[in-house]
Amino acid sequence: MARLLTCSLLLVSLTLTGCFRMSLRSGAPRGGAPEEQTGASLVAGLTTSNVVAPECQHGFSRVDVYWPWWSPIVYAATFGIVAPLRTEYVCAEATEAAGPVRPEPVPSSHSPL
Repeated sequence: MARLLTCSLLLVSLTLTGCFRMSLRSGAPRGGAPEEQTGASLVAGLTTSNVVAPECQHGFSRVDVYWPWWSPIVYAATFGIVAPLRTEYVCAEATEAAGPVRPEPVPSSHSPL
């Protein structure tokens, strides 16, 4: 009985963790290749890691924060105390003072129904 309870608890904890993805598009032109950082969210999201990118002097063009494939396993093993996050970002290109720069089209965050 204890084995069944343990397996059930593990199965429920793995299936209820869900997935997480947040995307931000500024519309600014891209200024390079995507960069990655790994961080962690602690105590069920009460604290989280920040993206620090001193090489992005003109801001960000795109930022994606998501759970890697192995994150729900760590989340379940630590009972929700630690959730690893991966951040992928692209720096914005410097704008020229000579004329206006047309921003890249920003895709909608929701697919059409």
